[in-house]
Amino acid sequence: MPHLKRCTHLFLKYKPISLLGVKRSKCSLGLWNQDLTTEIKLKIENHWTKEVLHNDDCEHKKQYYVLPMFPYPSGNLHMGHVRVYSISDTIARFQKLNGKNVIHPIGWDAFGLPAENAAIEHNILPHIWTESNISTMKKQLLQLGFNFNWDKEISTCDPQYYKWTQYIFLKLFENGLAYQNKAEVNWDPVDKTVLADEQVDENGCSWRSGATVERKILTQWYIKTTKYAKKLYDGLNNKNLENWKDIINLQKHWIGECNGVVVSFTMKLGNTEKSFDVWSQDPYKLIHGQFLTIGSSNVLLQEIPPSEINNLKCYNPITGKEINIYVSDTVNYPEGRDVYIACPSIDPEDNKLSQSLNIAFPSESSSIDITSENNKAIEIAQKNYGGYIVSSKLKDWLISRQRFWGTPIPIIHCPTCGTVPVPYEDLPVLLPIKNFSDTKISTLSSLKSWSSCKCPKCLGYAQRESDTMDTFVDSSWYYYRFLDHANDKMPFDKEKLIGITPVNCYIGGKEHAVLHLYYARFMSYFLHSLGLTPMPEPFKKLLVQGLVMGKSYKIKSTGKYLPPEKVEKVGEEYIVKDTKERVSVQWEKMSKSKYNGENPQRLLSTYGSDTTRLLMLADVPPPTSRKWSDDTLPGVLNFQRRLWITVKDFLKHRTKVDATKNNVTCKEFEELESKFWISRNYFTATATYHFKYTQQLSVAISRLQGLTNVLRNNVPVDVMSRSKEYEQALAALIIMLSPVTPHFCSELWAGFISAPNRVSDNISSFNWNKDVFEQKWPVVDQDYPLSFQCKVDGADRCELKIPAVELNEVSSEEALEIMLKEKTIANRVKKGILKTKYELYPNCRAILHIYTNRNLQPKQKKEEDKLLTSQI
Repeated sequence: MPHLKRCTHLFLKYKPISLLGVKRSKCSLGLWNQDLTTEIKLKIENHWTKEVLHNDDCEHKKQYYVLPMFPYPSGNLHMGHVRVYSISDTIARFQKLNGKNVIHPIGWDAFGLPAENAAIEHNILPHIWTESNISTMKKQLLQLGFNFNWDKEISTCDPQYYKWTQYIFLKLFENGLAYQNKAEVNWDPVDKTVLADEQVDENGCSWRSGATVERKILTQWYIKTTKYAKKLYDGLNNKNLENWKDIINLQKHWIGECNGVVVSFTMKLGNTEKSFDVWSQDPYKLIHGQFLTIGSSNVLLQEIPPSEINNLKCYNPITGKEINIYVSDTVNYPEGRDVYIACPSIDPEDNKLSQSLNIAFPSESSSIDITSENNKAIEIAQKNYGGYIVSSKLKDWLISRQRFWGTPIPIIHCPTCGTVPVPYEDLPVLLPIKNFSDTKISTLSSLKSWSSCKCPKCLGYAQRESDTMDTFVDSSWYYYRFLDHANDKMPFDKEKLIGITPVNCYIGGKEHAVLHLYYARFMSYFLHSLGLTPMPEPFKKLLVQGLVMGKSYKIKSTGKYLPPEKVEKVGEEYIVKDTKERVSVQWEKMSKSKYNGENPQRLLSTYGSDTTRLLMLADVPPPTSRKWSDDTLPGVLNFQRRLWITVKDFLKHRTKVDATKNNVTCKEFEELESKFWISRNYFTATATYHFKYTQQLSVAISRLQGLTNVLRNNVPVDVMSRSKEYEQALAALIIMLSPVTPHFCSELWAGFISAPNRVSDNISSFNWNKDVFEQKWPVVDQDYPLSFQCKVDGADRCELKIPAVELNEVSSEEALEIMLKEKTIANRVKKGILKTKYELYPNCRAILHIYTNRNLQPKQKKEEDKLLTSQI
């Protein structure tokens, strides 16, 4: 092999090189004569803390934006926090080793009900409670070695943040997207606030308190997200979205198929006009509609005297005419709607409806071109009357919250001028926390001195809006503020976003992949429409992590949860120790109320931060739920111990090298050199693939464990003390593990490079004078044969080995040509190729997907004939 030097050169012309005295950033602790214990791990972590948390940005490098969802400051980290930030920190460190200038910010989603309720319960003011929790959690994040850009830290309860949330609200208001409306809403009787439909579970209970939700009619603030529904739905087909997988379907299901048009009609109620939405899947009915039906529970009807219910009319802005409204609950209303526009002279089903309701209607010609009239109605509605395309079920975003601890809505209610926006120069509208000492206050409406104000228009007496915003508003745009966190003139400067957004990798819990993601996408699209951002989609790659699950125990007869210490196992069953009642055991999301949580601080104290991080990442890939158990600890502890011993032995044998004593033959040495060369390249290629492309970090770690096994598997002392390939493989292993266990690998690397008699000093890929974080991520040797795989209709059919230097240049056309020369492939595609997809992962692997018409029905086959021929 060209990469191997002659054995005689290795044995006879070898010249020891000592690096003693070479200046490096920091030296090893020098504890290599000791076994690896928790005490030593904690010493290592304390020794390397400064280096692990160091950030050295280089503007000339390509930017890479890694963003984990920012936490709610609850007081202590939970295992979900440890998992998501272990993932983000590993990806951030990997990208840095690959030469990127990584942006990895952190902040606090600090407003909301949990903080307010906890503060009231503990008789503490909410801002003091929140600040204390942030301080505690920040210390734990630092202890875990998460390398965040703390200089970009933000908190949503900081006036310098929520000032701009209010600014964005005013922009929504100016554009007709923030409005107030009376509606039947979900009322939480415990938390005493309104909940959005999304915050009520399938049993009709509050997402926070668990109380059965009541229905109330209240005037609330909404954001018209439905107006962007079609854009948000279509945007999910953007080819630039990476790794969204089933999240695309979740988002599409939430938005719904945008198959109808909404237009606002108006109804006169006394001296006022009330607008209401009319949705129709048949837009032509907006032109030719002859009457409306409305459900009896519609909020508008609650304001109408019973004597007028049978004489309702409304104004159709499309036609400029009045049409009758009939109240009926027997109509088959579209999902999520209680208003229907009927056209009985054209639609036979509407004709039946009119007859069943005994409604007379003016006759009209039914000979219209429905397609043409549909297009005409859509054009008129969108151009002149604010109409938009949306599904019937999607609702606007209800943002009013009747609580204290939230962003105040910047609106003033004047008896003369009506609803008046707070002038931009008067922002922020501050929460009254100065000189405020009543820890039981839970609403702004109770603070009369705060709510009383002057109208900005007439300077007369007025009242501030006392509702605060839903915290989802705060978190709908924070990813942009991180990039310009100190801007005091705008929410952010567009120039600061160019080349950095969309976020390269957005990481968070799957439970946030519908609501938060939908709101964040809406806000990004809206800000883009104002020209404030370079592109509409906020996130490129999406990485959702599953829940951390704990084993819970509850009494079968009552459903009462029990702490583990009150349960015992008898045979195959679990019972309560005292009462002997039968107990059911299951894996559930960790919760204090279920006694199945795990305190990260115990792990940090008992095993150290690196072991905790490794434990969270090594067992299952990020998207999979993680069943927490100490049973997985031995494997992780053993992995670290074996690495420690490997470096320990390396140092020992390199120090005592004797060129005159050789216990292996030249042939054996060459065979082992070849083995290490192949192993280093194989595990580098496969680990890189999973770190960079799939983000299956558990698989990447298993590859590094595989390389460790090679370096530990009966390696002769003479080979360990002289082999260049062993040395390079060990160096590559330490570098590749460093994103996962940064303190531990800093010490391993410091020990490794202190070894005398190294033989790889002329290898440019390593910088022996710098610490592990200043190295370059290992890359396969270009003559190493990489895997080129072909899948036909989803099944593995062929795998070739092609040198990296050649595979990296193979185009999709060449890939197909190469594979069609293989009989196993040619025989599979005789009936024609429907389509192909080529995936090249430079210096890792390549995969060609071929889809044939093998499973097509005859009719489908006929329709695809031309495509098949062209693809072949």
